[in-house]
Amino acid sequence: MKSEHINPCIEATIQTYKTMLKVTPVRSGDLAVKMGVFDVTDITGVIGLSGTVKGAMMLTMEKAVACKTVGSFLEKEIPEVDDEVLDGIGEILNIIAGAAAAKLSGYKIQLGLPTVLQGKDQRMFANIATPWIIIPMNAPGAGRFDIAITMDEG
Repeated sequence: MKSEHINPCIEATIQTYKTMLKVTPVRSGDLAVKMGVFDVTDITGVIGLSGTVKGAMMLTMEKAVACKTVGSFLEKEIPEVDDEVLDGIGEILNIIAGAAAAKLSGYKIQLGLPTVLQGKDQRMFANIATPWIIIPMNAPGAGRFDIAITMDEG
């Protein structure tokens, strides 16, 4: 995977949070490359990418961060994870992925429907040929989350 694939995802995440949640997230650590089976957090949204590239984007965070994130998005306090939070995470991921796809000029990318998972001890699998690039972020007032991408031009 190329850096030209990663930067639009970071930019799209920052822009979506600024526009939709009224906060500016910042990177909160180094990128990580995940191959094989790896852990993700309590709430994980995944959306498939197809077209001239194949892959997926992922948004993953703790339950409290998901409640604060969707609460900011909907402009209300949400005390615990419910259907509204899970739906909100899927919608935020869909917006981020759409903005990232638009920034990936020269590629025709179609988005799948987002899938959101909830639960402890979730694990993700990454094919060694197409590892996940994990980008740790922190949104003031909401908390730490990861945006991740896996992409193959073949």
